[in-house]
Amino acid sequence: MTMLRTLSLVAILVSGLAATAAQDDPPLATLNQPSTASALIQVIVPTALAELVVDGEHIEGEGLSREVALPALDKGANRRHTFTVTWKPNTYTEMTRTKIVVLGDGALPAVDLSVDDPDDRVRVVYVPTPHDIAEAMVKLAGVKKGDVVYEPGCGDARITIAAINAGALRGICVDIDADRVKESIANVEAAGFADRIDVRLGDALDVKDLTEVTVVLLYMGDYFNMLIRPVLWRDLRAGSRIVSHRFTMGDWTPDVTESLFGDVGGWYDIHLWKITDADKR
Repeated sequence: MTMLRTLSLVAILVSGLAATAAQDDPPLATLNQPSTASALIQVIVPTALAELVVDGEHIEGEGLSREVALPALDKGANRRHTFTVTWKPNTYTEMTRTKIVVLGDGALPAVDLSVDDPDDRVRVVYVPTPHDIAEAMVKLAGVKKGDVVYEPGCGDARITIAAINAGALRGICVDIDADRVKESIANVEAAGFADRIDVRLGDALDVKDLTEVTVVLLYMGDYFNMLIRPVLWRDLRAGSRIVSHRFTMGDWTPDVTESLFGDVGGWYDIHLWKITDADKR
């Protein structure tokens, strides 16, 4: 009887220890499952009304700082996220900035989308340059026989057509708007320059090689000008000319600025830069 009582007591103690262990330690299956909790990450955007998209999903909210809920990361794991912000710095310009962030080791750092990036993209509302101002731009550029003209954001191609009329060998027109490209093609054909002007649909910032271009004519805005400026320095040969209607290029001082009173009224500024060896360096 004493032995049976002792064995029973041992059984009770073992059973109690097992129950305690079951309460303190999660089941093995739980340890091997990924975390399903979420964590907040801070995203800083350029303007309070900017639109934020994360991994293709629109994120509601306003303000310069947004909180985005993302699935928490297990220790040692990593995951890629794509953050895209779109905003309008003015009434005629739409900017898009995309940043791919790899989060890892359980860390969820802040994502700063407020800093200028060379891969930014710009979309500019089409506003045609008056014909007399287009001709003045061509004249200021000193377009001559043998020149290859490039016009980003060509609209209806009127500036490039004016350059060909002034003696340029050929032209390249690029516009992101399919309707504008159709209009440009129609105008180029009507002018009899279909074999001399190449009209393309696409983002002008994606044109990779401008080494044959000798003249750039544009009316695209300050933001676009700043993004294309390093491309012009890199690709254009010394002696190439750039003329911009209205907009400048940051701290790159124009060689010449002319103010003209247009045929339809109002004053227009056009700016000329010439690529130098110093710019190339």
